[in-house]
Amino acid sequence: MKLTTVFATILIAAGLTPLLSAADEPKPLYDRLGGQSAVAAVVGDLVDRILADTRVNGWFAHAGSTPEATAAYKATLADFVCQSTGGPCEYKGRDMTTAHEGRAVTSDAFGAVVDDLIATLAKFNVPQQEQDDLLQLLGGLKPAIVQE
Repeated sequence: MKLTTVFATILIAAGLTPLLSAADEPKPLYDRLGGQSAVAAVVGDLVDRILADTRVNGWFAHAGSTPEATAAYKATLADFVCQSTGGPCEYKGRDMTTAHEGRAVTSDAFGAVVDDLIATLAKFNVPQQEQDDLLQLLGGLKPAIVQE
């Protein structure tokens, strides 16, 4: 009998099945990314990259207009990523369609931001599975963001 089967049998016999089911559940992406400090660091670096990226920084002029605006944008985006990945934060911003309505965001601009995100994730040595999961999650937002 496998060790895992023996362990499961012991937990069931001892009435500790909640431990068994909790151990089998995957951690939320938020936890796998490293929690709030990791999310804030990734978002901070990403926003800095975006503001320096001439392919897209025109769409983010409001976020780069003052240090206070940049800090507020980073905080809002961190809350969005935190909540979207299963973390405890509460995003209080506008929905993605409303936030991008009338901004004429192109597929190329969306792709440039994805490029910046990939570079940020690589900088922080985020494991490939977590990168893929985050990119899939955020990639699903493309129809709400791109309005060409």
